[in-house]
Amino acid sequence: MSNADRRNFLIVVITLAGATLMTLLPFPEVFSEDGVRMIAIALIGAVFWITECIPIALTGLVVILLQALVGIQPIGQGLGYIATPVNSIIFAGFVMATALSQYSLDRRISLNIVSAMGERTDRLILGIMIATAFLSMWISNSAATAIMMPIALGIIRMAQVSGVSSNLGKVAMIGIAYAANIGGMGTPAGTPACSITIAFIDDMLGVQVGFLDWMIRAVPVVIILIPVAWRLLLMLFPPEIDSIEGGTDAVRSELDEMGPADRGQRKVMVLFSLAVLLWIADSIFPLMSGWLYIASVIIALMFVAPGIGVVKWKDAASEMGWDIFILVGGGLALGSGLHESGVITVIADSLSGFLTGVSPYIVVTFLAFVTAMSITFFSSLTATSTTFVPVSIGLAAQLGMPSVPLAIVAGLASCMAFLLPANTPPNAIVYSSNQFKTYDMTKAGLLLTIVGVVALSVTANLLWFR
Repeated sequence: MSNADRRNFLIVVITLAGATLMTLLPFPEVFSEDGVRMIAIALIGAVFWITECIPIALTGLVVILLQALVGIQPIGQGLGYIATPVNSIIFAGFVMATALSQYSLDRRISLNIVSAMGERTDRLILGIMIATAFLSMWISNSAATAIMMPIALGIIRMAQVSGVSSNLGKVAMIGIAYAANIGGMGTPAGTPACSITIAFIDDMLGVQVGFLDWMIRAVPVVIILIPVAWRLLLMLFPPEIDSIEGGTDAVRSELDEMGPADRGQRKVMVLFSLAVLLWIADSIFPLMSGWLYIASVIIALMFVAPGIGVVKWKDAASEMGWDIFILVGGGLALGSGLHESGVITVIADSLSGFLTGVSPYIVVTFLAFVTAMSITFFSSLTATSTTFVPVSIGLAAQLGMPSVPLAIVAGLASCMAFLLPANTPPNAIVYSSNQFKTYDMTKAGLLLTIVGVVALSVTANLLWFR
């Protein structure tokens, strides 16, 4: 047994033992027996997710299994969350991402955005961040980061600056990570945290949030945060040079090598446009219940169907993040268990006692800040949204505030992973470039988290709660 395996085994044993001991301790009477058991299960899930002592997808199965063993939810109900309709959105996103990647359209789109920005260093950085954010709205944050990082590194090399002492490298790499996390907020397909928020709103409130309904709320936040993050990074790490001669030439040269869009690429763009239209259709025309999920299944089939589609199923399946579906299912099962056992109500009651009579502006800001900072603890957008979206729904009910907008505040705040390289895959990917130190990201991330929370709070209070 390797040292890593030994460490993980000890974490599992100690966590399970500690959680079992917790159920034997006296809890306040306000918690039911099921509530105490659910708190213990939530502790196990949190520790497993944070330490990754077992694969994060398996943690979702552990949560479902433990809830069945202690009588919180039948195993069929728990496993049913893996087949939650919201996973159809993520499924369609993976299929679309495979098509964009296979036909190099993701790279073509990003290169065109960067080439339009000119050779001024600050504008090139902005172009890189805009391209990353746009891609992250439609494909996974990690994929968008992996696409943009080589482009940025090529520009850095042209500037003849490198290493952790280069401000240009810091701005470019940290900017890509931040843009990926921010862009993922923009659509339900952008990151599982958004899909999870929609699922909890549907499950706990019986309200279906459409694709366009989400975008109307989230895209303004993205539009605000991208230039804010860009300007903040330039202020903290002023690039050594004002312009990069040949920077856009190199990008345009790569575009020239790619040549004009061929028939396959044009077909992908047509299917991509049709997919967006299908997703937003229910927000424009009253369609059948659950259209968002029905459209997602249609989109997935459309991209792989013989004669119509552009990718083979085996190629899409090999790129599919199957573990994400189990992770989302486990997170939804955990949130449902906490809700059904009364734990969410107890937490909401405690918070409402503290926040009763407080301005809605402060309530929204408080919830957003606590959620955003908790990412440092959970190191997972999924775990953070799973924890705080149900709490926000319960809190809204206690305070008499609109539940859907407050839940979306928690969902978007759970995407603000700006502090540490370990917080999200995009952060870890750019950290591997050796262009910055952890301290650099933490310094910028703390400021951006504060500004981002304020921006989210102001936007929500001015536009969503009216």
